[in-house]
Amino acid sequence: MAEGEAPLAGLHVLELASGIAGPYAGRLLAMLGATVVKVEPPGGDPARRTRVDDEPLTGTSPLYVHLAAGKHNVSLGAVPPGWADVVFDDRVRTQLDPSAPDAALRDGASLLVTVSPFGFDGEPGGIDHDALAQARSGIIGVQGNPGREPIRLPGWQAQYQAGATAAVGALAALRLPGVRHLDVSWTAALITGCELHFADGLVSARRWAPTGPFPVTAFPGGALPCKDGHVVPGSFRDLDWEMQCLLYGIPEWMTDDAYRTRLGRATRIDEVWARIKGWYAERTKAEIFELALDTPWTVGKVMTGTEALADPHLAARGFLGPIDTDDGPVTGPVRPFRTVGVPVADQRVRTTGADDGSPELAAVLAVDRTPVTRRPLEGLRLLEVTTAWAGPFVGNLLGSLGVDVVKFEAMRPFEGYRVLRLHADSDPDRLAALKIDNRWFEASAVHNTVNRNKRGVVANLSAPEGRALFLELARSADAVLCNFTAKVLPDLGIGFEDLVAVNPGIVVARMPAFGCEGPYSHAAGYGTVVEGMGGFGSRFGYDDEGARISDLYWPDPVAGVHAALAILSGIERRDRTGAGSELDVSHMEAMWMELGEGLVVASGRGRDIGRMGNREPAAAVSGFVAAAEGRWVAVVGAEHRAAAVTEAMRATEGRPWGEVVDAVRGAGGAAEVVNEVLDATVDPRLADRFEIVDHPVTGPMRHIRAPFVLDGRPTTTRRRAPLFDEHTDEVLTERAGCDSARLAELRAAKVIGGTLAAPAAYGL
Repeated sequence: MAEGEAPLAGLHVLELASGIAGPYAGRLLAMLGATVVKVEPPGGDPARRTRVDDEPLTGTSPLYVHLAAGKHNVSLGAVPPGWADVVFDDRVRTQLDPSAPDAALRDGASLLVTVSPFGFDGEPGGIDHDALAQARSGIIGVQGNPGREPIRLPGWQAQYQAGATAAVGALAALRLPGVRHLDVSWTAALITGCELHFADGLVSARRWAPTGPFPVTAFPGGALPCKDGHVVPGSFRDLDWEMQCLLYGIPEWMTDDAYRTRLGRATRIDEVWARIKGWYAERTKAEIFELALDTPWTVGKVMTGTEALADPHLAARGFLGPIDTDDGPVTGPVRPFRTVGVPVADQRVRTTGADDGSPELAAVLAVDRTPVTRRPLEGLRLLEVTTAWAGPFVGNLLGSLGVDVVKFEAMRPFEGYRVLRLHADSDPDRLAALKIDNRWFEASAVHNTVNRNKRGVVANLSAPEGRALFLELARSADAVLCNFTAKVLPDLGIGFEDLVAVNPGIVVARMPAFGCEGPYSHAAGYGTVVEGMGGFGSRFGYDDEGARISDLYWPDPVAGVHAALAILSGIERRDRTGAGSELDVSHMEAMWMELGEGLVVASGRGRDIGRMGNREPAAAVSGFVAAAEGRWVAVVGAEHRAAAVTEAMRATEGRPWGEVVDAVRGAGGAAEVVNEVLDATVDPRLADRFEIVDHPVTGPMRHIRAPFVLDGRPTTTRRRAPLFDEHTDEVLTERAGCDSARLAELRAAKVIGGTLAAPAAYGL
């Protein structure tokens, strides 16, 4: 990026939303250079006075500081109708009054974006409803220990993820002709963030049984105690386990069938832990992490806010910076991803109405919307060089809105998600029978859900002719996305310099776990590892735990939605200036963005944010009630109804869940039954979240929809997931000018295409 160019300079955003979701969307756009003007509701934004843990609140809430920096703050009458390109609002249909003073501001904007717990036509909710949205969505029905209550995601993950999704949707919808209203619910964002479990459940019809603190799919894993805290070992690859065996001093386990496979270790978790726990107890998390950095083994530290402030990697990347508040300067996130040469936007937190009548605001309001000729989203071209989930998440999300996404696969190794099943018996009988031939590689539910809305090309990009083909496709592309480690694209000869040489306006987004620059950039990382490094693990879990890691791989969708935002912001800048962009998206930083109040607490209060377990930070009463038949009910209650809600919870324990919900609501609280994934798929309130997608191998299958509702219409899948090598000839003919003879030559030379053997040939 050219020096001094903010991606969204000239974009006008009016923030009528309060709380977290809408303001986080506004915060992201402000970080990227948009002019964001905030109008608080009567009584002020509740986030200003929201506690973040059990400690009494003094001054402005760290939550509000994280969300409000860089925005102008005015009274309602200070903004003229027609000024805004985008208006963010958190009210639902029943709360909007067409005769209210702010109606003209909404009607005069190019786009209204609403973001609320249960959707624009659902019931209203407040900042203290995060656990309720998590409960309805199904995402926490798969978390916890056997026999104990489920575990809510820490902080306000429903609202943050919905806000990030709304920011992506806003930039996208400005490119969709005729669209005036975009709606994103917290529940839709959460369901999308749990799409692997939903994909598996919809195919297998299996309920997800809580397995405890150690993920059985890849042990050693989870938050393991060490000398001074916790670390998160990565144990997915054979190489990870082999390195561990050497470090633990048990090389014989590398070849012992009882331990060498993940399946074998899953049945011996207690035995394995008894053998290795002494090794961890003797070492600090810093020692273990530094040791792993010098090896191929992937390990994460469970980091707190105070540790993040002192972390050399985050410092080197410029992720953190000063934020000015009335209570004094603090340190917090100042940009959502790294872009070379782009200045950090204004980071002041204004008081309510602080900009009324100010010359600065007058100058801002007097400037007309920056004239930008935006190319329609339909037909924008994205080349996706990705694997697993975080990268494919981006293409699926953008493809659902009309971007033409081409996903590249290799013959060796092919996409691992074609093999992945979340359970040993995830495939129903009719699909399990396919394992005798290569059609089984087309039947993976998780592969087929995350790779929708794309065309598939198989090419050997390490071959000179494969590289040349990619550069030819890049000549007419708008963006390239890669989620491999930082060195992959440059080593292939298709780094940013190579790509911009053939297409000066191209947007290149790379998203390794720790980013492309900095001391940790060469390290690989999984979602579990990033939960530790990104502050999630130190806040997640029961009250009696010191740390915990989920089995959701939650940083993948979090990084995915932030990478989608990066691509759209780069395209916005390209349409305004003609210049290309290189965008460096770190999973670790994206996770800290959605837990940013913890960094502000560490900086401004000199302590780590407290663990809340299953308590709702913004509620006087909260938690889970055990209902009949193994169900749980999430409950929140305000201070003035605390006694009545507490009594209702006590009196209805063990009763049918509907009685618990009715009693709590009757006492003035709010309640929601906790859905497991299969419960959510049949919940009539979530019916618009699912659709049928036909597939030539699996037949018609239910999938979740993308989390956008456009002018009242839910987004639908445009393409099923591609078969292996399905579109190679089509894409190369259409975009690279290859005729049939050239395609035949390339296939004969094994530069493109190929046929997968039966699974048995790969030892499956």
